[in-house]
Amino acid sequence: MHSYAAHIEELKSEILDRNLIMIMTDPAGIITDVSKGFEILSGYAKDELIGLTHRIFHHPDTPKEIFSHLWETITQGESWCGEIKNRSKSGQGYWSRICVEPLQKENTILGYIGIYTNITEHKELIRQAAVDPLTGVYNRLQLNLLLTHKVEQTYRDRNTFSILFIDLDHFKTINDQFGHMEGDRVLIEFTSVTRDTLRSSDLFCRWGGEEFIVVLDKADSTNAYTIAEKLRQRIRHHDFGLNTSITLSIGICQYDPNFTISDTINAADTAMYKAKNQGRNQTVLAYNNGK
Repeated sequence: MHSYAAHIEELKSEILDRNLIMIMTDPAGIITDVSKGFEILSGYAKDELIGLTHRIFHHPDTPKEIFSHLWETITQGESWCGEIKNRSKSGQGYWSRICVEPLQKENTILGYIGIYTNITEHKELIRQAAVDPLTGVYNRLQLNLLLTHKVEQTYRDRNTFSILFIDLDHFKTINDQFGHMEGDRVLIEFTSVTRDTLRSSDLFCRWGGEEFIVVLDKADSTNAYTIAEKLRQRIRHHDFGLNTSITLSIGICQYDPNFTISDTINAADTAMYKAKNQGRNQTVLAYNNGK
């Protein structure tokens, strides 16, 4: 009976160790133990991790402020939970929901234990729902959500932003002449060049078909015009491999809190159509009333 109970306990420990994603550290954050589940998730063997710190997992996409807040919280004897993107031994990023608990005895912290839940697939599903499947930039639905936060941030920071409404000129002709596969390739290449032109704080969205929207962070209409012209010239002189140039018609509208975000988008759209009606391959500024 004793051997049977011991065997069951051993099996239970093995199953928990394999399925529980756990890491333990001393009070200084030096790793003292990890579960088999953590080895599987991270790609590191336990022997490779003992004596090291969490810096070995740090992914550049995770802001340093998160780790500062985590450390500040747990060193005060409080638990911390949050989502963090880490990096495996192979260099691949993975997302975890982490809860870190201090191990305490008589108000003395003896170490910390972190329990991880792998949420990488969940994060990927969220990402797929937010982006255009062809170009990888935000889709229309996600941009509308982000613009709500952008308006709130603008009001809070007392700043502004501008919207570029972009249309690839004569794109139907490209599809008709070279085929839809080549048309898709042009859209993908266009988004790549545009991303390289924009700043990391700007938002980039495929509005539909060959129409795109860019939200220029902290940019008034003057700055927006400069950026739009830089992009227009880059695209015009970029070699898309078609023996013909790709040009853009761009409409610009600076956000004004006296108007809705829909008003701002519509005004930029109207300015874009004005650019097309005036001969295409140009940038037109709009006033907030859309005229």
